Amino acid sequence: MNSPKSKRVTTLVKLIKQIIPFLLCYLLWVITAALAFLNLLVARRLFLVILSVFSVSSWSATAIDKVSFIFLGVVWLALVVFSEYYYRSGISKNKLWKNFSLVTGIQLLFFFTARITPLLIVGERRFTWVNYLLAAGELGGGIVLLITAFHSSSYRSAIHNPGRRNKIA
Repeated sequence: MNSPKSKRVTTLVKLIKQIIPFLLCYLLWVITAALAFLNLLVARRLFLVILSVFSVSSWSATAIDKVSFIFLGVVWLALVVFSEYYYRSGISKNKLWKNFSLVTGIQLLFFFTARITPLLIVGERRFTWVNYLLAAGELGGGIVLLITAFHSSSYRSAIHNPGRRNKIA
């Protein structure tokens, strides 16, 4: 029964079970990094709209744009490094999906805010039904992901501490 071939297959299955969470972790990390880069571009556009509202001179606006883009690039890099660590540490705690849901939910809500703010500030006329549909998708997706992240953490803590939910704070 315990042939060498059987032991090799068992070892291979164990190895695959150890590798798959890390592959998933880095796939989710790439998605987060791409969304963060899109957030950077959306934040820059939002910042330029805000500058135009305050009627900043073109020389000042250009300088502010360049400095803010460098700052946003540093924020992007920090988010990419943090999310890699956050996702990787979530593997051992069985919280990879919760961590991804939290970060991605925040990113989608930022997309929604950056899409709606120019409409509210300057009343952009180019806002079409597609933009409303995208905004609704970003808002809905962000809320669903955040609820998923917070629900999974409260559910997990209720499993590990069953009396915790019934106690009054």
